[in-house]
Amino acid sequence: MIRSINTKMLLLVFGILIATAVVLIFFAREELEQKFLETEAQSVQNALYLVKLNIENQYGSLLFHKLATLEKRKAEMKKLITLVASDLERTRQQRQKGLVEEEKARIYALDWISSLRCDDDSCFFVYDENGTLLAHPDGTLIGKKLPGLKDIKGASLFQSMLEAAKTKGDGVTIFTWHCADRTKASKKLGYFTYYPRLRWVIATMVNMEDIESDAQKRLDAIIHDLKQTFDHVRIADSGYLFLFKGNGELLIHPSLSGMALAEVTDAGTGKPLLDELKAAAQHPDQPLEYLLQGPQGERLGPFVSYARYFKTLDWYIVSSALKEEMMVPVRRAVIRQSSLIGLVFVVSLVVTFFLVRRISQPLKELAAYARELPEHDFSAVELSTAISTLPSRYRDEVGNLAEALLFMEKALRQYLRDLQETTAAKERIESELKIASEIQMSILPRTFPPFPERTEFDIFATIKPAREVGGDFFDFFLINEQHLFFTIGDVSGKGVPASLFMAITRTLLKANAGIDTAPDEIVRRVNVKLAESNETCVFVTVFCGILNIATGEVIYSNAGHNPPVIMRIGDGVDCIKMPPGMVLGIVEDTPYQSARLVLRPGDILLMYTDGVTEAMNPDHELFSEKRLKAVLSASRESSLEGLSENLMEQILAFADGAQQSDDITMLLVKYQGRQ
Repeated sequence: MIRSINTKMLLLVFGILIATAVVLIFFAREELEQKFLETEAQSVQNALYLVKLNIENQYGSLLFHKLATLEKRKAEMKKLITLVASDLERTRQQRQKGLVEEEKARIYALDWISSLRCDDDSCFFVYDENGTLLAHPDGTLIGKKLPGLKDIKGASLFQSMLEAAKTKGDGVTIFTWHCADRTKASKKLGYFTYYPRLRWVIATMVNMEDIESDAQKRLDAIIHDLKQTFDHVRIADSGYLFLFKGNGELLIHPSLSGMALAEVTDAGTGKPLLDELKAAAQHPDQPLEYLLQGPQGERLGPFVSYARYFKTLDWYIVSSALKEEMMVPVRRAVIRQSSLIGLVFVVSLVVTFFLVRRISQPLKELAAYARELPEHDFSAVELSTAISTLPSRYRDEVGNLAEALLFMEKALRQYLRDLQETTAAKERIESELKIASEIQMSILPRTFPPFPERTEFDIFATIKPAREVGGDFFDFFLINEQHLFFTIGDVSGKGVPASLFMAITRTLLKANAGIDTAPDEIVRRVNVKLAESNETCVFVTVFCGILNIATGEVIYSNAGHNPPVIMRIGDGVDCIKMPPGMVLGIVEDTPYQSARLVLRPGDILLMYTDGVTEAMNPDHELFSEKRLKAVLSASRESSLEGLSENLMEQILAFADGAQQSDDITMLLVKYQGRQ
């Protein structure tokens, strides 16, 4: 089932869809998580920023109201100081007129200033340039210096205000002191002015507790409003906002209060959570992740928090939410996406199934047609009609394949018809070549020994053509009772042309051999005849000689052939010296020479064609003349036939199955002398 193209294509599409779905879900989930966390983080930061803006606005309003009240009090005190200064000036004028004594006027003025009141917790006082109190509702302080009395900035109150009053005309500061009752020391707002005629600093101080109380009420109102706002803010499912002061005191929290936050530790790092939140406020855009310890010692979280710091009030606004809850919308989105991908997956498989089926059906028809193709009758002229309609029905690869199969069947029919004709022609040629080979072999001497009645010499020859017919030849015959003619030749090329040229050459050699004709004259005459009408430029190498049976003398001539090898009794194996001579059939007027050697009884003369020394093994090495001499040296005690067979075996063993590239021909003549 899985081998069908239908199943394979469905599995392929299934695999692609699965891979695509996995990749989409994996990367989409990561991207969704990242984007959602970024969006959620931005929302939380926006909420914190809006809360901070709200605090800043409300605190600005509170600060404005407080400053306006202080300015109002300051203006009132300035008016009072102006009135006091006016009375002092009037007293001075009376003294100048003599109406009041100077010392009495001074005491009167100071007593009068000490008794002045704006309300129950406000008063006037005077001190000189040395910092000595001259007037104050608390009489025990008059005449004393109070260097330990500091303003809100920590500076000496009398000295700093003296300098401010002398240089600027007046000075305003906040300090803690009392009027008449030492048990009612409270925060005061003081206004100081310098009276140069007496070198006095005249000051008034009013209670600031009501301003602070009013400011605290407004601050409490801000916290109350923030708590209502925080109650309506939800981060994820159970996340919330809370507010604490720099000392760790919780101002707003859904479940904790007081200094409880200072005791909470991050279970992941072991550090106080308060310190981590303060550090996170220095980087408000970066989240803080932490773990909490549950009542049973289990770890809760991780939680994600963002923090902002309001420096003016030393407040920290913090968000807190479970990271797991923040990922819930992502999971929902992934589930929705997975459901959509699953729906697309199912629809795609259904559509693919029908499309694949539409494609696979004609492919099945083509496969059935291809299986039945060997059983078709290719001798019939008409093609099969099983798939003939597919090319017109399908204008795609299926149609192209059907058209190709029809073309193949048509071509096979034509090829088989041509093959039948070619086979018949080849069989005729092979038959003719076989007959030609038999004819060629029949014209060569095949009976050995050829002259059984002659004991003066022995002769043996063998030939192994590379093809059905070849161009090598050998021949020998008695010219008369005392002279033996022998020859060996090798025609260039192979096949029928070489065999015809070989037959002509052999015939011409036999026709021109005579007792009165030297070997050089014989080859010269044959060359003239062969070269007269040799338009194909086929040539032949020839070695021929005439043996004087009585004396062992050999007169020989060479026409470009391999030098024969002579094996002398007790004198080794060597090649005979060859007279120069060109191959036959190329140039008509070519001179040739004869040479002479004498065979002693027992000497053997081996003539061969280049198919012997140029036999090649699979490594493209040649048998070579050196190996030829070595084989002859080892086999010299054998008969001529045994020597020939052993040499042929060595050549075939050396070739090691390599294809024979040339004809192998050997002609051996052994001179035995008269017995």
